[in-house]
Amino acid sequence: MSGESGEPPDEAAYATRIEEAFIAERGTPFLLSARDWQLIRGWRESGIPVDTVVRAVRETFARRRARGAAGKIGSISYCSDAVEERWQMERRGLVGKGDERLPETPVVIEPKLDALAEALRSAGDAGAGEIDPDILRKGIRKAVSKIEALPRERPFEEIEEKLSVIEAALLRVLARGFSPATAAAVDESVVELLGETAGVAPEIVERMRRALLHREVRRRLGLPALTLL
Repeated sequence: MSGESGEPPDEAAYATRIEEAFIAERGTPFLLSARDWQLIRGWRESGIPVDTVVRAVRETFARRRARGAAGKIGSISYCSDAVEERWQMERRGLVGKGDERLPETPVVIEPKLDALAEALRSAGDAGAGEIDPDILRKGIRKAVSKIEALPRERPFEEIEEKLSVIEAALLRVLARGFSPATAAAVDESVVELLGETAGVAPEIVERMRRALLHREVRRRLGLPALTLL
């Protein structure tokens, strides 16, 4: 749901978009604190589009990666300066709404997509013994085909979102192809990483569980994260 046109998302949908983007960049489970909720509510009430916040979150993590910074960002408030900066720049027309200060020309995007497709192909034999080989090969072949069909001329953010959809579909299929022993081990790892969830909304727990499951499937099969970053 976009915050740039049409009806703005309600508070829950607005917060969910931001939370999902933060978890995807952070790579580990994350629960919004009371301070985070207040901050997000303030952004929404100030009229900052949710897509602007998501872009700022991604920019924040991209900058940390570029600096080689260690450790995890522990709060969405870490991104607050980036959100305000991007919103002011968008309002003044100093930066395009689709621009994340990251390369998005076909010259840059095309080789990145080609590299992702090749990395997936190379991972095709990594899970031998843990997963049905036919499911692995077919799943990877289908994902590679989808990556190769992506329009290279589209904006960075649009392609990034499509890659996310391709990855989620692939990991769902592969998770169903694990041997019983591997599936049990994966479930055990996810439960351990998820930790205590008493008092946490069921929908948030399910999002966290799904994110952890996908990460564990990637780890066991040696699959690359499908992202241009």
